[in-house]
This record gives sequence, C-alpha cells and structure tokens, in this order.
Amino acid sequence: MKIIHTSDWHLGKKLYRSSRSEEQRKFLDWLTQYIITNKVDLLLISGDIFDVPSPPNDALKLYFDFLKSITDSCDIKIFIISGNHDSANFLMAPAPFLENNNIFISGNLTDLLEDRIEKYTTELTIKGERVNISMLPYFRTHELYNLAKKWNLDYDQGPLIILENILEKLKVKNGAKSILMAHHLFGSYEEAGSELGLTLSGIESIPTKLLADFDYVALGHIHKSQTLSKDSPVIHYSGSPMAFRFSETTTKTFSEIIIEDNQLNYSLVDIQQFDKLLRVSCTNEELEQYKEQLISTYSDSELVIYVEFKIKTDVPITGLADKLRSDLAEHSIHLLSVQTIVQKSTEHDQEHFLEKSLTTEELFKMYYQKKFPNSKELPTELREDFIKLLTQVRENTNETSVN
Repeated sequence: MKIIHTSDWHLGKKLYRSSRSEEQRKFLDWLTQYIITNKVDLLLISGDIFDVPSPPNDALKLYFDFLKSITDSCDIKIFIISGNHDSANFLMAPAPFLENNNIFISGNLTDLLEDRIEKYTTELTIKGERVNISMLPYFRTHELYNLAKKWNLDYDQGPLIILENILEKLKVKNGAKSILMAHHLFGSYEEAGSELGLTLSGIESIPTKLLADFDYVALGHIHKSQTLSKDSPVIHYSGSPMAFRFSETTTKTFSEIIIEDNQLNYSLVDIQQFDKLLRVSCTNEELEQYKEQLISTYSDSELVIYVEFKIKTDVPITGLADKLRSDLAEHSIHLLSVQTIVQKSTEHDQEHFLEKSLTTEELFKMYYQKKFPNSKELPTELREDFIKLLTQVRENTNETSVN
C-alpha cells in the first residue's frame, strides 16, 4: 500500500501582490501525474488547503479541478482535514457529494459531541494490507471546553486531559497500522517563518508522548518539512509544497509511506520546483553587477523568478526601484521588493555619539549652527530667551513631580 502525506497548500496565497495560482496549478498537475504514475492508493492532506476562509475563485477552481482530475484518473481515496487558515464549514459543505468519490473531509470536532466517532476514523484494506486513518482537524479551545463538559472532565486541569480522551477515541485497536492526521503544534519544531501563531490555553506545543498509540502522525501547519520522531511512532510535518517567503530556502518535499507485510516505512520525495525566490543584498556600487548576473542566469529560466533586493547606499536615490523593476521585467524577472538602507557616514556617527554627551544648551547651539551655517555665534538675545524658556520648563516639571 502506498500513501502520500502532504499539507499547507495555501491555495490563493499571494507573494506581496503577485498571484501564484499558475505555480500552484503546475504543482497540482505534477502531483496528479506522480500519483497516477506511482499508483498511489491514499492521499492525506493535513490542513490549510486554502490561504483564507473564503478563498478566491481561482483557488476554488484549482482545488475542485484537482479532486476531479485525480479521482477520474485513478482509484484513490483522499482524506482531508481543516487547518487554521481554512473554514471548516466551507470545506465540509460538499462532503456528502465528495464521499461518493472516496474523498473524506473532517473540519471540526462537532461530531465528537454526538459520539459519531466514525466521522473521524476509517478502517481500510488495500492490496491485502490494513490501515486505520484517524482525522484530528484543527481545533480551538472552545471546542475542547464543550467536550470537557460532555465527558465530565475538569477543564481547569488544562486542555491536555481532553486531548488524551480525544486521541483515545480516535485510536482503532485492531492490530492494523494506524495513521493520525492533525493540524496543530506538536513537539519541538522549527518554523519556516510564514506560519500564523497558534495558541491553546497557554500550551505552546502538545507533547508528542500523547501520540504513542499511532504508527505514523501526519502533521500540518509548519511549512518546513521535518521529522520529530523517526520511529514508534513516526511524527512528521510534511511542510508546504512551495516557499511563501524569501527566507524559506529548504527543499520542499512530501512524505511517501509504504505499508507492506504490516510494516510501515516512509521516505521523502522532492517536489518539483516551479518558481524560485531570490534575496539579493548588495551596495549601490554593486547593484549593476548583481542585476546583470541575475539576468544572465535566469532570463531563459523555465521557473517563475521572484526577487527581493536589499541595497545599502550612503544617500537616498530616487527612482531606483522603478528602474530596477523595469530592467528586470524585460527579462521576465519579477522584482517584488526593494529595500534601500541608507548608511550614515563616519562623520555623522561621531556627531551622533557626541550629541549624547552634550547638555541641552549645547545641543541648541549645535542645532542653530546647523540651521544657520553662515552664523558663527548664537545671538546673545536668542540664547537668553532659550535659557529663560528652558528654566521655566524645568521648574514646571519639578512642580509636577512633587505634586
């Protein structure tokens, strides 16, 4: 039996204002072909299908076109849970129709309140191998509170006792391999930086010891692919299929799980790259050199190239971003951000340092000399007026402090 675990597609997500629907379409087409070619039996999508609760039309089309294409092309079962970016009700609305095509969706914990455990667990036999799929969608604190009331648990002891009860109910004890899908923060993880923070009644991360009854835990939410535990159970964040920030530089993967002779093994499969995010840091003097290097390297690339520039300069330069954007656009390179960092000269740095050690009267004199460089001395009358005003301010401040 062959299973793919993926998550965090974030369909509809933009990079700055640039749509990435074309790259996302290419990824889904590539994934479809991979599934067909490699005869994958199960697809697990662990949340954050969409980037926002009410996805734009192009994101919806990508989603439903993919589901139709894959189910028309091969005999596969698809399991989907909601993530914190998804609307649970929106995902679950077409569930009765999708189930006819072996697509199963879990969006919230409402059915647990009615003891409908079957909505979260599925026992399967495929190619002579057995597996249990348990779905734990993204949940919020109030859902745990409602379950605590129903099960007569003391919520004041914290949410972990409710989670333990949920996971106990999701565990199918039939001797087959068990896979849990979840979208929350578990264990000690490393963020990619493009995730939203999650909170759960003060608990920063759910202990992985609660997952001991499962053989593989298919996690979503963290965008950097990483394995928290390689055995008993395997606990893995599949990560996102593409980078969502210029700071993300790691290779994108999904997990491929093989169950054979009731043994579970997994490996990581590199996802084909359809775009590239480049961050360039240089000085204004180096700018032309870096620009030409970008053009010579990527002007004929099949990838969609997005660039962020950080340019250090001694003085502000007007029109720099527009010219750079225009030059790169001629070679189909998309410049999305230009940050100019104006560096102070040594003279300014020393002056700033000196200013910290001067009195108020001396600072005023320095200010006057900057404002009127042709006047060598601060006029006596102006100096006396300033001291009189300063004295009055200080006296008022002291009175306020005493009162």
